[in-house]
Amino acid sequence: MKSDDLRADVLAGTTVALVAVPQCLAYATIAGLPPAYGLATAIVPALVAALAGRSPTVVTGPTNTTSLLILPVVLPFVTTSGLEPGALAWVATLTLLCGVLRFVAAYGGGAVLLRYIPESVLTGFIAGAGILIALMQVDEALGLPAITAIGAAEEAAGLLAAVQGGAFPSVPAMAVTLASVAAVAAGQRYSPKLPVALAVVLGGAALAWAFGLDAASGLPLVGDRASVPSGWPPVALPIFDPGVVAQLLVPALAMVLLGTLELIATIRVEDPRADLRREIAAQGAGNIAGALTGCFPASASLTRSVLLRMGQPHSRLAAVVAALLIVPMLLFGSGLIAHIPVACLAGILFVIAAAMIRRPMLARLWNASTVSRVLLGVTLVATLVLPLAWAVLTGAALGLVIHLARTGSPRVRALTFDDERLVPVEDRDADVAVLEVSGTVHYAAVEPMLTEMDRALPPSARLVIVDLSHAHELRFTGLRALEAWAGDLERRGIRVRLAGVTPEVGELLTRAGTHLPYTMADPIPGRSALTSYREGSR
Repeated sequence: MKSDDLRADVLAGTTVALVAVPQCLAYATIAGLPPAYGLATAIVPALVAALAGRSPTVVTGPTNTTSLLILPVVLPFVTTSGLEPGALAWVATLTLLCGVLRFVAAYGGGAVLLRYIPESVLTGFIAGAGILIALMQVDEALGLPAITAIGAAEEAAGLLAAVQGGAFPSVPAMAVTLASVAAVAAGQRYSPKLPVALAVVLGGAALAWAFGLDAASGLPLVGDRASVPSGWPPVALPIFDPGVVAQLLVPALAMVLLGTLELIATIRVEDPRADLRREIAAQGAGNIAGALTGCFPASASLTRSVLLRMGQPHSRLAAVVAALLIVPMLLFGSGLIAHIPVACLAGILFVIAAAMIRRPMLARLWNASTVSRVLLGVTLVATLVLPLAWAVLTGAALGLVIHLARTGSPRVRALTFDDERLVPVEDRDADVAVLEVSGTVHYAAVEPMLTEMDRALPPSARLVIVDLSHAHELRFTGLRALEAWAGDLERRGIRVRLAGVTPEVGELLTRAGTHLPYTMADPIPGRSALTSYREGSR
C-alpha cells in the first residue's frame, strides 16, 4: 500500500472513531445497558466484520434502531439496584442468534426477500424509532429519575408518575441538554467532519468534574445511573436453552432484517454490484464473535459509514483502525465515562432522532400513492404502539401482502378489430373479441384472471382471442385453467385461440401437449389468429 493511501485510511478511521465514542455510549443507553458495552460492540464486531468483508466503507457496530430493539429484552432484568446478571446472558444469546441468522440469510437465499420490503416500510419504521428515541430521553434531558419504559405510552405514563410523585425538572440538566443539542446540530451543519459530539461529551464530563456536579446537584451522571467498571465490561456466554432461543427469535429476526437493509443501503451507494453475500456473512461473523466477548447485536452503521466514505479510504484498514482506536477509551477511560452527564447523551440522541425523521422523504412517500401512504402510516403507528420487533415485521408482512394482492389480479381488457386496428369493445357488438391479459399469471392469480375474462367477454362474441403478449409467468396451473375455460366456451359454440405467445410460453404449450390453437407474437396481437379463423370458416 502506498504511503498516501495508508495515511488516508488512518485519518478516515481516526475520524470515525472520534465520532463513534459518543454515539456508541448513547446507543448502549438506548439498549438499557451500561455505556461501556456500546464501546465493546464498536470494537469486536466492527473489527471482525472489517476483516471478513470486502467493502472499505462499511462500519459495523451499535446502531440506533438495533439498540431500540434490544431494550425490550433487557428491560425485564432492570431493577432499582441496577441490571441483573442474567440480562447479559440473554443479550449474548440474542447477539449469537443475530449472527447465525445472518449466515442463513447470506447462504440460504434469505436476502432475496429483502427486495419485497418497500421503502415506505423502512422509512416509517425509522421515523417511528426516531420519535421513540426522542421520547425516551425526556427524563434524562429534564434531570428526572430514570424511567424504564419500552414504548411511547409507558414513557408518558412514567413521566406523569414522576411529576405526580414530586419530581421536577432540573435547571442544570435542561441547560446541558439544550447546549448539547445546539452544539451538535451546529457542528453537523457547519463542520460535519469535526468530532463535535465527542467535544460535547468531553466538555460535559470536564464541567461535571470541575464543579463537582452529579445527581444530587441536578445533573445526573453516567456513574449515577450505573457502575462503570475499569477495563472490559463483564462477559456472559450465550444460553443454549430452546425456550430462551424461542423467546428471542422474533427480536433477532427483526434486527437481522433491519440490519441487512441498512447494510444494503450503505454498500450500494459505493458499489451497486458489491458481493452482498460476503458482506452479510461478515456481519454474521462479527455478531458471533461479539456474542462471546460481551457485545450486543451490531449492524452496519449508516452514519459512521457515510463519514468513513467522506474520508475516501482505500482499503478495509480504515474500519480496522476505527475499531482499534476505541480500545484504549474502553480499557482506561472508565473514570471519564462515569463523569459524562446523561443530559449530554440525551442531547446527542435528540439530534440523531431528528435526523431519523426524514421529512422530505416522508412527504414524497405520503404524496406518491395510496399504497405507500398506507404502508408508511401503518408502520409508523405500529412502531409507536406495538413491540418494536413486531412493528417492523408487521410493516414488512403488510407490504408483501399488498404486493401479492396487486400481482395476483391481472388486468383484462376487451378489444375488437376495426379493419386492421384493435379498438376497445365498449358497447358495440363484436363477434371477434381480443381479451388482452396484462400482469402476472402465477397460480394465485388464475382465479381472478378467469373472473375478469368472464366479465370482459362480450355476449355477441363467437371467436375469443386471448392475447398473452403482456402476461407474465404463465405456468401449468394457468394453462389448465385456460383449457377448462375454453372448453366451457366451446360447448357454447364459441371458439378460443391464444395469441401473442412468447417462446417460453410456447415451449410450455408444446411440452404440455395443449389442444388450444395458438399463434406466436404478432405486431397486432390476434391478427394471425383472426386470419386462421376466417380461413377455417370458409
